[in-house]
Amino acid sequence: MNAVACPVCGRAASRDPFYHDWHGRRFWLMRCGRCTHQFIHPPITGEEQDMIFRDEYFSAGGGWVGNCWDEDYLSAEPQLRLEAKEILGMLGAASGRLLDVGCAGGVFLDEARRSSFEVDGIELNASMARIARERFGLEPVRSRIEDVEEARWGSEFDVITFLDVLEHIPEPGAALSKAARWLKHEGLLFIRGPLKNSRRVMAKESARRMLRMIKRLPGYPLDANQFNVRSMETLLARAGFNGIDYINRTEDFSNILARRRLPR
Repeated sequence: MNAVACPVCGRAASRDPFYHDWHGRRFWLMRCGRCTHQFIHPPITGEEQDMIFRDEYFSAGGGWVGNCWDEDYLSAEPQLRLEAKEILGMLGAASGRLLDVGCAGGVFLDEARRSSFEVDGIELNASMARIARERFGLEPVRSRIEDVEEARWGSEFDVITFLDVLEHIPEPGAALSKAARWLKHEGLLFIRGPLKNSRRVMAKESARRMLRMIKRLPGYPLDANQFNVRSMETLLARAGFNGIDYINRTEDFSNILARRRLPR
């Protein structure tokens, strides 16, 4: 295998003894020796993202947000609104212009709008984007963030959110750098999602790595990235953020608030 660059820090990464087999391709879990980030290689293509995040993903039996409530997206609206209010309370901003990357059917954006934000969204799934338009009168950009032209927005957002989204983006550094350019100076970035922080799990992975015990992982490569505190902080710093605050962090999850760093 040729050298594979870490999507967080750019250093050459080595292959971990974990893989997925899906649709005739083998996807290995890679690990960077510098920032310890883990990621899937080869990267998921745009066509494969379309397959993963099709309508079934948002169904009661789908993989959206870990299927926390055993409901489809529309049926879970009451719970999603409660979660949205919780997140809005963590932002440190009560109004302004907000962009939600991966906005699904728009429940979070609708709740943010009710709380005095002006809102925009980006959503890959066409059905979810249509629900956001028809149910809530929103106009999300139907696209991956990778494919949205940077010139679409200037430095005009006060807040940009990635809610259970960043771990699915094959090039998270490029995504956050683009987001930073869309934020105002001192604008806020909010990330919600998995964050590996368990010493026990890391020790088990290290032992398997040393013993070269190869393991096939179940399912498909839904998470393109597996962040930990070190790799997340490296990613944020390289994209131009500081003032990082971890909110309600556990061994495998966190809400993260960061501020766009002013240029010198």
